Parts: sequence; structure tokens; C-alpha cells
Amino acid sequence: MVASQAEADARVVRLGARAALASGVVFLITIAYTFGFLAARGLTTDLLNVPAQLLPWINANTLAWVELWWIFTTHLVLLLPLPAALAIVAGSRRASIRVATTAGVSGAVVGMAAAMVIAATAPALGRAAVNNPPALLPNVLLISELAGSFALHLRLLSYLLLSLWLTITGIALRRTPGWRALSIAQFAVSALTLVVLIAKPFDWLDLEPSLGFVFALVYLWMGVALLRTTSR
Repeated sequence: MVASQAEADARVVRLGARAALASGVVFLITIAYTFGFLAARGLTTDLLNVPAQLLPWINANTLAWVELWWIFTTHLVLLLPLPAALAIVAGSRRASIRVATTAGVSGAVVGMAAAMVIAATAPALGRAAVNNPPALLPNVLLISELAGSFALHLRLLSYLLLSLWLTITGIALRRTPGWRALSIAQFAVSALTLVVLIAKPFDWLDLEPSLGFVFALVYLWMGVALLRTTSR
């Protein structure tokens, strides 16, 4: 019975390791797609903050824009097995780790919902901004602001849940041999997330792209660490 449980745990850890590596790679692809492919088509950070200019751009680049959010969603789908795998290393029987695992999976799901809000509403809003009479443009912009704000706050909630997962598991892993450096990195990501959560809604400081890059690197690090765990 003990051996079979150990084998089952090992399978979960291996799956989580591969999922972490895949998620990290896809997240990096998301960033490269945004600042490479979409930037070459005229997307800028300034444009993102001006709906009156962004919506016509989305109308002209609908497929490319929607693909961005499906790629983003893909990295979160791949992330789903990782919290359970990390929990095995951190101590899955602890109540705090069970809470952390739930937070990690919930964060991924909420992030998917945020991406789908944008993917579902942006094409119609882009067409409306271009094809409707100018007198209706303020209404279109208002709906765009509401959809964008809703997606933003879902995304921030996703980051909050993921940072909670990283913080709790980091506390558990800090004394585990071979995991101390990663646990420190998890604390650093959680601190950066807190800065983004405070600053982003008020447009004080936009560190979200940097946060995404750091998350991707941590996922890759976790994947490597979990693979080393299974090879011991």
C-alpha cells in the first residue's frame, strides 16, 4: 500500500514537472508574441491605454489579438497539475498546503476566465467602434472600459491567488534540502505581485509584463526541481 502510494505520488510529481516546464515555455511565448509579433503590427503599451485607438486596431487585427489570449489561457491550462505536484513535496497532508493547492488551481481558473472575457468581447467591440455612427462611440467605449476593467480585476485576483499559493508553499519548502533558493524566489514573486496589485488599478506603475516574465521563470525552475525530485 505504501509502495503504491509512493508510485502514485511520483506520477503526480512527474506530471506536474512536465506541466510546469510546458506552462513556463508557453508563458514566455505569450510575452514574445505580444512584444514581437503584435508589436510589429502596431501594438504599443500606449495604445493599450487608449480604447478609442485600441478598438480600431483590434478590428484590423482581430485574429492575432484573440490568439494572444488563447495562448495565455493555454499556459494556465498547462499549469493546473503543478500545485498538486508541489504539494507532495511540501507536505500534502498539511492543512495550509491543501489551502495553497486550492488557491493555485483557483488562480489558474480565474486567469482563464479573465482571458476569455477579453477574447469574447474584443472582436465585437472592435467592429462596433469602426462600423457604428460616431454618436454611438461613447457607448462602445464605455462597454469596452467595463469589459476591460472586469478582465483586469479577474486577472489581478488570479495573481493574488497564485501568489498565495507560492507564499504558503515557499514557507513549507524553505527548510527542504534543495528547495531553499526556489522558496526565496517564490517570496520575491509574491512581493512583486503585491506591488502590481496595488499599482495596476490606479495606473501608478505597470509591472504586469515583468511579473508575467518572472512567473514563467519560476514555473520553469519548479519543473526542473520537480524532475530532480523524481530522479532521486
